[in-house]
Amino acid sequence: MKKIIVSFAVIVFLVSCKENLTTGQDMNKEKEIPSIVAVHPNDVMVGISLTVAESKRLIAKGIAKHPLVQQKMKSGTIIITRGTTNTYIAEELAGLDAPHGRFVTGNIMPVNGQSIAFGGDKIPEIVLVNGELTEMSFKDALASLKEDDLVFKGGNLLNYEKKQAAVTVGAADGGTVGRIQPYTNDGPAHLIVPIGLEKEVYGDLNEYEVTLAADVQKKGFIPRVIVHRNAEIFTEIEAIRLFGNVSVIPYASGGIGGSEGGKSFVVYGVPDEVEKVLQVIAGIQGEKGFIN
Repeated sequence: MKKIIVSFAVIVFLVSCKENLTTGQDMNKEKEIPSIVAVHPNDVMVGISLTVAESKRLIAKGIAKHPLVQQKMKSGTIIITRGTTNTYIAEELAGLDAPHGRFVTGNIMPVNGQSIAFGGDKIPEIVLVNGELTEMSFKDALASLKEDDLVFKGGNLLNYEKKQAAVTVGAADGGTVGRIQPYTNDGPAHLIVPIGLEKEVYGDLNEYEVTLAADVQKKGFIPRVIVHRNAEIFTEIEAIRLFGNVSVIPYASGGIGGSEGGKSFVVYGVPDEVEKVLQVIAGIQGEKGFIN
């Protein structure tokens, strides 16, 4: 009789374990499904279309409203590395007033397009300490970084779903990203990657990094791909959400007449919050192209 009772208890225990395991697996599957923000009866929806330049300006204005940026503008160090989107950030945070192109290192232009001479000396990385522009060198600024001080570095590739961003690099030493990684990967600084959704690509960027580093014969310019580690990705979506308590869904990519590479969004929420976003958008629409 005791054997029967023991056997029955073992069976119940095993069934219970299996049910708990199944429930846990189901919960994990549920977590993998992205949440969809419901539309409420009192919500209003608006459509917003942005050119590439307008998106860059929006991202820069969003960065200026970022809580950690505002904190470090009062007390801390901010390094703005060179780049197109970072040019707009330098204008918003540091009052940069220079022809576009002078605060840019690498760039991609049409193969058969007209070459552009930016003119003038390149502007070095910008260092702000307590919100004030300094003449500190990039190297010294990196060495001075403390907990949660900020570094801005853009990117050339984005997988938004995986929250991955990467840079294409021609320099053997890894260029700017190679110099900042010791301070942002496992160091004290916080890396923010301002990057427009125009840079969206498919696939795992870590795999691209490995593939393009393969030791094979290469023709033409084949860059290295370096994935940003331990980085906060900041796109138009994050910027819009800082200006209003709204939900954002991209609904189109590209266009004509200057909208090539641009993005279109549906923004929805309660009317007052949507209106806050629209006021910001109205102020940036009409932004001239980066290079005219």
